[in-house]
Amino acid sequence: MKNNEGWGAQRWAIHLSQLLNATNPPDRYRFDVGVLAKDISKNFFPGDPIMEVIGVDLEDCEGALQPSLSGEKWGIYYSTNCSPERQRFTAAHEFGHYLLHRKRYPQGFRSDEAAVDGRTKDDIEREANEFAATLLMPLDDFRRQISAKCQPNFDQLSACATRYDVSLVAVILRWLRYTEQSAIIVVSRDGFMKWAWSSEPAFKMGRYFKTSGSPIEVPLLSCVGRAKFDEQVRAGVQQPAGVWFDEPVREFSVRSERYDLDYTLLHLRSAAAHVDLVEPHVEDTYDRFA
Repeated sequence: MKNNEGWGAQRWAIHLSQLLNATNPPDRYRFDVGVLAKDISKNFFPGDPIMEVIGVDLEDCEGALQPSLSGEKWGIYYSTNCSPERQRFTAAHEFGHYLLHRKRYPQGFRSDEAAVDGRTKDDIEREANEFAATLLMPLDDFRRQISAKCQPNFDQLSACATRYDVSLVAVILRWLRYTEQSAIIVVSRDGFMKWAWSSEPAFKMGRYFKTSGSPIEVPLLSCVGRAKFDEQVRAGVQQPAGVWFDEPVREFSVRSERYDLDYTLLHLRSAAAHVDLVEPHVEDTYDRFA
């Protein structure tokens, strides 16, 4: 069991995925994260196992990994103020902290929304997010659902969210991190962007929103700017140049009444269509999100 010393996020997630594949549970991709975390910690690390994985009323964070007073046991806690899918992902994120970081940070972790999503400059949080995303949405299976060359709509992405029992946002961020397409997700409220994330091809072409500074208003002529969320918009509306960028963009927008948030997915032209553009000055990738 000691041979796993120094394993990274990908190796841990792939190893646990292989164990799940071998046991072949009835619902392979909707397994109980808490049960897995406790079983793995008990067998791999009996000296300081995870004793409980439960939901609690957390006001200042999405999840936490906390040691016992003796430091010999651990607990994973996720906010009950989130959806069940979000709670599951948060539990997996904290499980990642346990496997990867608990020795260096014996005091534990408290993770906010951006940390759980991996939308942070903190490498520790991004590693925990990478572990959670890889464990819950194995890339080989995900690519079979949505290829790197595909331009998915909300129905296809929602089908993946159901398959993996995670939130729609988690699925979109997972797809954006491996796609070959130029695409952006924008999360907004009351006409202003809360945060945004660009795929690597989009970012390299200068297609991103710097939401870490002054509030950015969504384009007034966009569907989300006009608060238009009918089935046509959900299926995708072609916006002319000048609405989002100086090029045509296909906009998909939906509204979540539960969270009072608007979700917009933008598909731009392929990277090959931008070969004539001069690549912008390379900035810190943190600038692409809040």
